[in-house]
Amino acid sequence: CRPYHPQTCGKVERFHQTLKKWLTHQRPAHTVAQLQAQLDTFRAYYNTGRPHRALGRRTPQQAYLARPKAIPTGTPLHAGAYRIRHDRIDSNGKLTLRHNSRLHHIGMGRRHAGTNVLVLIHDLHIRVVTTDGQLLRELRLNPTKDYQPQTKP
Repeated sequence: CRPYHPQTCGKVERFHQTLKKWLTHQRPAHTVAQLQAQLDTFRAYYNTGRPHRALGRRTPQQAYLARPKAIPTGTPLHAGAYRIRHDRIDSNGKLTLRHNSRLHHIGMGRRHAGTNVLVLIHDLHIRVVTTDGQLLRELRLNPTKDYQPQTKP
């Protein structure tokens, strides 16, 4: 979900409700340091001690550590030398990208329609990555062509 999206806001509101409920069952904090200690205890429990129904009864930490972490491949990108776009692949399986005032369409495949992605752009080098780090496509933009078709494996 995107920031400020109703679904995201609902998740945050639900988290705040859980935190407030937990705090009401604790002894009142009389100092900021005591409150911080309670919040630290809650955070540790929330992330490492509490099994979550949507995560197959695993804790958030267990779910996070179980997934392999994304590692960039191909041409390295240098910090500050690229731009990042948050986008969603359209219903036809395409992304649009403006380069030098010209709109280009990047074929991603209909199987990815509706997927939220990050588009990493460095000059003509483009990487399309899912929000959980899976590389979907890496290409060099052909600035003379409007449509950038998928390459055959």
